[in-house]
Parts: sequence; structure tokens; C-alpha cells
Amino acid sequence: MRRLIPNVPFCDNDYYPCGPVALDAMLQFYGYATPLLLHGEWFFMYQRQGNRDVEVTPRFTSLFQGMQRCGVRVTEHQEPDGETAWEHAKSQIDMGKPVPALADTHYLEAYYYPGLGHHSDHSVILAGYDDGTDTVHVVDPSPGKRFRGDLPLSGFKEAWGSEHIQRYTWMEFQVSEPRWTPEAEQAIRTIRQNIRLMLHEKGPPSGIFIGLQGLRTLSDDLARWKDLNADQSRNYLKQLYDQLRPILMERDGHGKHLKLIADILKEPGLSEVGDQLWTITQKWIVFRNLCFKAQKKALKQTLEKLHGRLLEIASLEERALIQLQAIISGSSVVV
Repeated sequence: MRRLIPNVPFCDNDYYPCGPVALDAMLQFYGYATPLLLHGEWFFMYQRQGNRDVEVTPRFTSLFQGMQRCGVRVTEHQEPDGETAWEHAKSQIDMGKPVPALADTHYLEAYYYPGLGHHSDHSVILAGYDDGTDTVHVVDPSPGKRFRGDLPLSGFKEAWGSEHIQRYTWMEFQVSEPRWTPEAEQAIRTIRQNIRLMLHEKGPPSGIFIGLQGLRTLSDDLARWKDLNADQSRNYLKQLYDQLRPILMERDGHGKHLKLIADILKEPGLSEVGDQLWTITQKWIVFRNLCFKAQKKALKQTLEKLHGRLLEIASLEERALIQLQAIISGSSVVV
């Protein structure tokens, strides 16, 4: 028997890691504009954890929670046995539902993945199979991969069942009917919540700092890290580098979100703020790259640059948020 689900799209967002890449491709497949579901939050939190660690995060809910509010339920499954997992995946494909699955890049290199010989988990989408040839149709929607083709089922099972990843893991999507679309009142409420959190939230007095306060507190800490020993300072900067990719994803995604909401609300000013978020995203990219370069370059000078660049980012975000607040205050939509 042969089954093939056509038109599983690729992802065009260069800032997505592979997990959100698969979510984006699936949401597109089901007819959604991904930024409306995934990127409604404009948020920042900085936390001093007290154990020589720091944490930054750009969300107050998970991606899955955001989708669930919009009528898209995602359930993660895992099986200890490859045959059982494959039968579940086939049953979904038979119903016309693509199946996101985790695979080990080390094994995918034998077929298409331009890898480096190491083991790491990577999200792909199973979109068909052929029992006659013992193949599985795989779509890798990642911008740097963009693969669509048939792999030997035995080879894919090696990648899927690798002991180096969470073995035989896949996701099942359930989509509500009719498809969710944002209402104007809901969009306004979400924007107001984002403004409140970013501009006015003080946060609990436990080393957690929210919104602009979080950005400026982190900037102050960057200046103080010059007085720590080099290993500790570089440890903090490595943690920041690893954690900042979601910031890029969310700032860029929220800019696209605002542009879509601008059309819904007939408020072109929202699209202008979306453009400002694109500029802010580029500033965050430079900031993150400096965190990486600090591992080898002159540390004190780099920390000074990071301090100044984060203050610039905070100023740009504040300006955009104040403009957003003015647009919403003058909106004709009654909430």
C-alpha cells in the first residue's frame, strides 16, 4: 500500500530551531498563519538564579499553550517499540495527517542531512509511506535543509529509535472546526496585556525582573560582570548566548504578528511597530553574537559593548511599546 500527503510546506523562518520549524510547517498545512498562533506575546524576563546561573525568557506561556487557546491541540507520544510507533504513525498518515517526529541527525546524514557526524535530535515530518518499497516519505521543513523525499524505512527507524535522543517520539495534531481566527477585541486585550507586562510590571522581589526592568537590570549586571573572574563572566555570557535564540524568534515573530493584526484591526500603525520589531531583532542578533565572541575576545571591552547595546535595545523597545500604547488607546475597537 502507498500513501502520500502532498503540500506539506517548508518553513521560511531562519530564527526557528527545528522544533518550532515543524510546528510552523504543520500550522501552515492546516491553513493557519503561524505568527497569529505562536507569537502573540511581547515579553521579557531576566532571573538571577543564585547558583551561578542566569535565565532569560521571552514568553510567559508555552508555544503549545498558545496553540491550544486557538483550538489546536498537540499531543506528544513516545513508544518503547519501533513497530508500535510506526503503526501509530501510519494510522495518522492514512487519515491524511502528517506526523512530526524526532530523529537523530547522525543517521540522517546517510541520506540528505549535511551534518557534522554528531548525534542530536532533529524534527522532521512523516508525510507518506510505501509498503511495497519499504520506504517512508520524509519532509524536513528547516530553511537550511528543505528536503522532501523517500527514505528506507529501516534507515529512518535507526534515526527515530536512536539511544541518543528521546526514542520513537512523535506528535499528533488535533484541529478544531471551524478554524480559529482572531477577533478584534481579543487582539486588543492581548496587546494591552503585553504593554502592561513590558512597561509596568515590577515582578516579585526574588531575583526575577520583568519587561523593561528586566532588560535594564541585565544591562546593569553586564557592567558588574567585569569585576568577576573571567571564567565566571564567560560562563554567564555562554548561558545568555544559548538562551537568546528564542528572543530572536519571538521578537521577529511578534513583528509579523502585529502586521497581521494591523490588517484585522485596520490600524496601519501596528504594521509600523512591526517594522520596528524587525529592527530590534537585528539588534538582538548583534548582541547575541557578541556574547559568543566574548568567549575568545577581550572580555572587559566586550562586556562594555554588551551593556551599551542592551540599553539601546531597551530604549528601542520602550519607544515601540509607547507608540503601540498610543495606537491602542486611540483604536475604534471597543473592549
